[in-house]
Amino acid sequence: MTFPAPEHPPARSRRDANRAELQTRLLDTAEKLFADRGYFGVGVRDITDCAHTRLASISEQFGGKEALFQAVLARRIRPLNDDRRAHLSALPTHGTRPERLRALIDAFTEPMRRRAGDPGWDNYFRLIAQLSNSGNPIGRLIVDDFNSIATDFMTQMRALFPEANEVAIHDAYLHLVAAAMHTYSNNLRLDSLTEGRMQARDMNERHRALLRFAEGGISATVTHSASDLPLYRGEGVTQPKA
Repeated sequence: MTFPAPEHPPARSRRDANRAELQTRLLDTAEKLFADRGYFGVGVRDITDCAHTRLASISEQFGGKEALFQAVLARRIRPLNDDRRAHLSALPTHGTRPERLRALIDAFTEPMRRRAGDPGWDNYFRLIAQLSNSGNPIGRLIVDDFNSIATDFMTQMRALFPEANEVAIHDAYLHLVAAAMHTYSNNLRLDSLTEGRMQARDMNERHRALLRFAEGGISATVTHSASDLPLYRGEGVTQPKA
């Protein structure tokens, strides 16, 4: 037997819905401001004014600006990394090494590509790109989530390139991260460099370029030790005596 829904939801349900809406509004507002100005360039009042709410709301809902910042990061990095781990669990165990490397790169980048273009995710990618190149101690708030997914990918990379040393594996992974951050942060650098002939928002084209670059770069990095490669043109070449 079914019963009709109450004409007016209980007061507690309305309060919970209002609280959830306020938290989302604060998260969205803070995310955009942090992406635009950086953590230290944004004050609590900036966030509450833009979110059209009381100054005390951040303390009441999150416990302060730092906790809000952590919540901004956690709400996206965790589902993103869950998606990446789902891709990792489906990696092929057979096939050529280039094929398996492409699948590994895809596991890292495809979850980002699918989210690119959404305004909230674009703000998040810009924020993370900024944070990853910053020495500010606020980065400690996300180190566990980022280090855990890094370990998962580097483990797969070691299995794929067992002859590679630790330095090469770490370099390869970090360069993959840097290239992906540049690709999905929608930073308009390409637009500026080409005077609009090419555009950062052409995400499928940028994604294909990233895959080609990452495959070649990772392969070259992990199959040569650091001492194998010259630092500059002509290094290691015997010069003729005068």
